[in-house]
Amino acid sequence: MLSQKWLYREQEIESPPDKIYGFAYVITDDKGRIYIGKKAFTHRKKTKLSKKARAGTRKKIQIKNVDSGWQSYWGSCKPLLAYIAERGGTEGFKREIIKFCKTKQDLTFWETAFLFANEVLFRKDCWNSHILSKFFRGKINP
Repeated sequence: MLSQKWLYREQEIESPPDKIYGFAYVITDDKGRIYIGKKAFTHRKKTKLSKKARAGTRKKIQIKNVDSGWQSYWGSCKPLLAYIAERGGTEGFKREIIKFCKTKQDLTFWETAFLFANEVLFRKDCWNSHILSKFFRGKINP
């Protein structure tokens, strides 16, 4: 059985490195199919403040960074998630971090770069069906 934790250079990652926003990753199943994506370690959550909480301040909302649930994340690809559910779990899958990124912009750039470099729209062994919601499998000719 492959590790169910995130791996980076064959080492398990327990917590986010300092000053890192997120990571680009690849999920591989036991048949060699891949899915490339990105995940942030935290999200910004806005909360409307009550009148009592606003006393003495003009702020109406509070912004907090909350954990994104990255440790249990298996991608946003619905066919991949359905396949995992159909198989009855994640045994036989490997989750690897391929790049740590310091900013949101870097994260989007590197995910896109890996998607294009691996030609995911032209491969039959890839779960990705679009890039940036602009380029779709079957609409771009190789």
